Amino acid sequence: MLLAVALSGGLAFAIGAVCARSTGIYFIMATLAFGQMAYSLVFQSPLFGGDDGLSGAPRPDLSAIGIDLTDSRAFAVYAILLVALAYLVAAATLRSGLGRSLVGLHHNEKRLRALGLTVWRAKATVFAISGALAGLAGCLAAQHTQYVSPGLLSWTVSGEALVVVILGGLGTLVGPILGAILFVVLKNEISAITPYWHAIVGLILIAVVMSRANGVFGFIEARLASRKPQPILQKADADA
Repeated sequence: MLLAVALSGGLAFAIGAVCARSTGIYFIMATLAFGQMAYSLVFQSPLFGGDDGLSGAPRPDLSAIGIDLTDSRAFAVYAILLVALAYLVAAATLRSGLGRSLVGLHHNEKRLRALGLTVWRAKATVFAISGALAGLAGCLAAQHTQYVSPGLLSWTVSGEALVVVILGGLGTLVGPILGAILFVVLKNEISAITPYWHAIVGLILIAVVMSRANGVFGFIEARLASRKPQPILQKADADA
């Protein structure tokens, strides 16, 4: 698992360094192109099982400390703990100097470059952290189903990740967690009723975007803020 996370982070740094000089739609297309190249390589390579994938992915043996990960409940707790660890890593990154640089890059990349920030390195570093977290997610997915499908490298998986972020709330850490829970529930419940669950999820996504509430988290945050008692002066100004 450590090797998989490290390898994912290293490859992500290299890809991020190449794509960092592009912006907007060009950046998105460049990253998708790398993903499709990886998909083609895995899909056609016998080393990775080709289109049959790899079966028999083992779960970690924690019997030495009395934990049996073959039990579904124990594995669920194990997965939640790793998700919590990933959350702490992301939160620590945002509080670091790198995180403050990301905020500056989001608002004015040219100014940060003029101040002497090596922009491509900052972007590549964030890419590496994201890639390492994605590698950890891949390990969990393989251990959960004990099977690795080449379809995990398809661009549609990246699309699902984007849907999760938009549903949950952009620019937050809690938002994607809420979005993931909502997406999985919708996917399982709606697919049991109709095979056209993609269309229904798409309509929900459009409604979320059109509402301008910044996803589920933004909606909850706005409702909580509206219930807070306003200061007397602020309320008087609003009434005036």
